[in-house]
Amino acid sequence: MRVRTARKIINALFTLLILNASLGNFLSAQTLEDRPLSKRLAALQDRLKSGDREALVSFWKEVTESGAPIIEGVPGNDREVLVTILWRAKEETRNVFVFQLPGTDKPMARLLDTDLWYKTFRLQKGARFVYLLATNLPNPKEWVSLGRFVSAMRTDPLNPLQFAERANELNPYEVTFYSAAELPSAEPQLWSVARPKVPIGRVQHDKFTSKALRNERPIWIYTPHGYAANKKPYGLLVLSDGGLYVNSVQVATTLDNLIAAGQIPPLVAVMMDNPDRGLELSCSSEYGDFLAQEIVPWARVNYHATDRPDQTIIGGVSLGGLAAACVGFKHPEVFGNVLSQSGSFWWKPDEEKDWEWLTRQFAASPRLPLRFSFEAGLLENTSGGPVGRPIPPPLLTANRNLRDTLQSKGYSVHYTEFNGNHTLFNWRGTLGSHLIALVGTNPTPKIPALYKQPLARSATKRKAVATAQVKMEPALLRQYVGRYEIDPKFTHDFVLYVSIKDNSLWVRPGYLRARQLIAESQSRFYDHYIPDLHVAFVKDEKGHVIGLTLNSGQADMLVKKMPPPVPSLTGNTTFTLPGHTDAEAVAIYGSFNNWIQTKNYCAKEGNGWVCRLDLAPGKYTYKFLVDGVGLNDPANSATEDDVYGHTDSVIIIRPK
Repeated sequence: MRVRTARKIINALFTLLILNASLGNFLSAQTLEDRPLSKRLAALQDRLKSGDREALVSFWKEVTESGAPIIEGVPGNDREVLVTILWRAKEETRNVFVFQLPGTDKPMARLLDTDLWYKTFRLQKGARFVYLLATNLPNPKEWVSLGRFVSAMRTDPLNPLQFAERANELNPYEVTFYSAAELPSAEPQLWSVARPKVPIGRVQHDKFTSKALRNERPIWIYTPHGYAANKKPYGLLVLSDGGLYVNSVQVATTLDNLIAAGQIPPLVAVMMDNPDRGLELSCSSEYGDFLAQEIVPWARVNYHATDRPDQTIIGGVSLGGLAAACVGFKHPEVFGNVLSQSGSFWWKPDEEKDWEWLTRQFAASPRLPLRFSFEAGLLENTSGGPVGRPIPPPLLTANRNLRDTLQSKGYSVHYTEFNGNHTLFNWRGTLGSHLIALVGTNPTPKIPALYKQPLARSATKRKAVATAQVKMEPALLRQYVGRYEIDPKFTHDFVLYVSIKDNSLWVRPGYLRARQLIAESQSRFYDHYIPDLHVAFVKDEKGHVIGLTLNSGQADMLVKKMPPPVPSLTGNTTFTLPGHTDAEAVAIYGSFNNWIQTKNYCAKEGNGWVCRLDLAPGKYTYKFLVDGVGLNDPANSATEDDVYGHTDSVIIIRPK
């Protein structure tokens, strides 16, 4: 999970080129402020000036216990808050920078001659954002040196809340961590949270070879619960950056929830990765042809997708949002709906002088049969670029300009602005509203009460250590054959031969009093795209069943039942996370399980969560995972930084 691939670095560089203000103002010396905006820091400064050196010790103790950033109100202003990000210097520090928030072209200030560095942002209440820190950066003369800055970026060790951006579930090590913040009154992310009793669709992973582009790419296909080729054709959603949508935006969960709530009709989603993101998503005509002439016809033949443009959506985030609008512009006969999340509409081809090239194309062309739903963040209001070169308009401004242009041409436009910055942390929560706007079943949908209330703790993600064998009954399997197209032949416990339709059903009769059964593979799903499966059975009147999409071949599965967690008699290690009682699921992950997030779930006990593991003697780094967000252990002050700047809790298990 810790590896930043070359592609990740390139994407990070590109984001910084656009979203952060010019780095030409970087200073090589520390910055001082006469008076902090933060009342708390101002009071600390006064105490230090009066000679109270213990004040700083008390301050750091409080921050260690409560975490950062510091959030304070603005006197006489009920719309904004002050958010102060902190840094505690452990070595000689010349400067500290905060990235991905407005005003990041200037470094943190140092409080007097202490080890405390800080930067205060004035933000609207309810903001949701991510950020990274970097220290001791040089004063860049050329932007090629920005690669050094990317390698220096790290999460905030004082902020326990992190967001993991994962693009590839096949490689659990390919993940980027960001420090995250959700201010009070942040808009709830209704549709991206898994809900109990919601029927689950299937996500199949494959590879697609393009004859026109002469390349191969990963591709993910979502089919809704109850999918069948003999029903009427399904609406089609096509998304670039497929790995990010599947693994970080929770697109499958969002679709499951929207369909179950009756907000959109069942649809099929095809999500593909982009081998050269900068080339393909920058209004590439060849990429648009690939989607319209290869991907969509393939989806129609293989997944019963509609041929109606008004039921076909092209979408994406950032550059992918730009690409979606470009593809819609060129192929309205295929895609009648454009979905863009923080689209990079500032873009222009290299040979053009003026920015916002695509907006000018729409302005100069007759109105096309297209509908739009797009958004931008209120914190996407800064811009930057190489020193001495033209600077594009802020992303927020470019999106507003496109909105105005489209509306003036008579297009159907649904445009929103979320309170946050340029991150999947926001886009996962806003995707649902755009799908409703484009293909929703109700013009003004009412959100069911189920989706408005905080979720009670669900047992579906809890895991225990007791293991039970599976005995699959042929008679019980056969009654599902017509529905799931299963080959009911099997050899012995744990083994099922999958039909050529790539559909299978696993059944465990009995255990009706069990709260939940968990199916888990130990990297033995031959030719299957999930290396380590961990998923809950669905309880019915006869036992527990689970449907999976597998390739033809032999598969092994273990099933773990759900008695109350009990400590092991030997070698037991107990981790406790207080609070977070409204969380859906809490897990613990770290070097002991290759940082796999779905291996070790915790049990809710009292006013917190308890995780019990059998760990061999040794040294381990780890985190808690609370509803997909990584947190360091608040009860363990021992931390360790890895080579990529991530700070993790660390524990040493000594031999008895």
